[in-house]
Amino acid sequence: MNVDTNILPIINLENVSQILLANIPQDDLLGQLIILKGQFILVEREGKESKYKFLSPEAVEKAFTSKTAASGWLSSNTIWWGKNPEGEAIIQFYSPQKYQIQIIGQEPEVITVPMPAFLFAGCGSRYYLWAVKGRVFKPDAQLYKPPLPNVWDDSSICFGGNSLSMCSAATISQVWDLFWKSPFNKDLSQGKSKTHPDNICNQLIKLHESKAKSYPSSDLVPVHSWKITTPEDIINHLFS
Repeated sequence: MNVDTNILPIINLENVSQILLANIPQDDLLGQLIILKGQFILVEREGKESKYKFLSPEAVEKAFTSKTAASGWLSSNTIWWGKNPEGEAIIQFYSPQKYQIQIIGQEPEVITVPMPAFLFAGCGSRYYLWAVKGRVFKPDAQLYKPPLPNVWDDSSICFGGNSLSMCSAATISQVWDLFWKSPFNKDLSQGKSKTHPDNICNQLIKLHESKAKSYPSSDLVPVHSWKITTPEDIINHLFS
């Protein structure tokens, strides 16, 4: 009788698993993942204490399928980079400075105006703009509405018919330049200034004609979102 020596013995994986689990030193056991219907519980051990955290199936899938991501070279204005299901998410900080802008239907059409510091952010195909006081970035700073037309109440920018690149470390600076080179109109010009609440363009013309050196910080209007009032909120609520 011929014997097939290539046949391996059948291994009972359940028994092997139980033996391995029973012999794991407790100091080596860092955590456990408990699987429920539609929900996971992560049990993490820190010394003699255990911490419990509920996880969604999406979060577990992301943890097991995520790959190392590299941002590429970041510009000097970039203060935060991340990645979510929509793509790359980036936040840039621009200190107070003067900008040349064109306002359609306004005399004069091309003006030079001082602007406060800005936070410019993008994720996927959407871009956002906030004003902040001061010259130095602070993660807990109060966010203000940008004193410009063509920005919605949720701080997203209206680019009109312009075609935009998906946000990335390689393209966000190009979108920033496009924003300033594109002509503005009077759309979405209300509620951006305390002294000119009906039309921010009138405030911009006034600053241009008086050759103001800086934008008056007292004129900025705080954002009214109940979720996003600081730069940290952008990361935690808008880009999470």
